[in-house]
Amino acid sequence: MDKLEYELVTLKNGKQYFVLEDILFEYDTYDLILNVEDENDIKIVFQEIKNGKLVLTDVEDPELLRKLSPLFDERIRLKQEGI
Repeated sequence: MDKLEYELVTLKNGKQYFVLEDILFEYDTYDLILNVEDENDIKIVFQEIKNGKLVLTDVEDPELLRKLSPLFDERIRLKQEGI
C-alpha cells in the first residue's frame, strides 16, 4: 500500500487534512493529520481498507492516544532536528 505521508486527504465530513506523519504500531498504521483550514484541528487516525478503499477512522481510545502521541512527537522532533 502507498504511504499517505505528506498527502492531502478529504474526510467524509468534507474537511481536508494534510497527513503529517504515519507510524506502524502493533501491526496497524496510524496517521497524524492536520486540518488545512484550522491548524488547531489535529487528529490521530487509524488506517484500514474497507471494500477496497482506504478509510481513516478517528482514534478515540484515551489509552491508545496516550501511547501514540509520544511516538508521533518523537518522529516529528527528529525530522525537525534533521532540517
